[in-house]
Amino acid sequence: MAPILAFLVRVFALFWLIVMSLATGLALVPALFVVRAGWESDSIVLFGLSLGLGYLVFGISFLLFIVLFRHATFFRARAGDYPYVSLYVLRWAMVGSLVGLAKVLILRHLLGMPALNQFYRLMGARIGSEVVINSCNLFDFDLLDIGDGTLLGGDCVVIGHVGESGMLRLRRVSIGRGCTIGQSSVVFPGATMEDGTVLGALSLLPKDRTLPAGTRWGGNPLVQIAHGTARDHA
Repeated sequence: MAPILAFLVRVFALFWLIVMSLATGLALVPALFVVRAGWESDSIVLFGLSLGLGYLVFGISFLLFIVLFRHATFFRARAGDYPYVSLYVLRWAMVGSLVGLAKVLILRHLLGMPALNQFYRLMGARIGSEVVINSCNLFDFDLLDIGDGTLLGGDCVVIGHVGESGMLRLRRVSIGRGCTIGQSSVVFPGATMEDGTVLGALSLLPKDRTLPAGTRWGGNPLVQIAHGTARDHA
């Protein structure tokens, strides 16, 4: 049974690669109309501008395709434990792979912009006002809460899933108001940052851990920072 399952997984992986390629081509169609208009203008300047505008149109079209695909497959990330071999995990992986491709194609160019926040909202994340997100390493959007005035530093990772014992475990991640997550830090599933907490750069917030309001933390393993020094915290 195992060899048959492994073969089916490989076949599906190839099929899904073809689907993602077709989705990319479909998102290119509106952009091609823009580029064609620039080409037919007989102006090298307008043609050049049409290439740049066409790329933006392509990126937005691809993001809209992902949002529509998520709704068409009725997928929502829900807290719980799911076997790797299940339709739920299959849909989770398909949506995740499309978002991963979008990171390469467009999301990295939207860092810190309201457009990035809006995409995450359309994917199910609850994001407050005046939030600055300088990372496209966010996952499991339906399980993500970010309060007003929070800053997510460059290349930080906020993830709501972990694989353990043959199960995909999804947990909510809550980041309060006025919080800061430093550059390249990692926030694991089930973690909570209460209002006004700071997680320093290159730090790791373990799963199911809660940081009390107004405190500062850093490092891996994580320690509390007080008055410019670090102290161990159980």
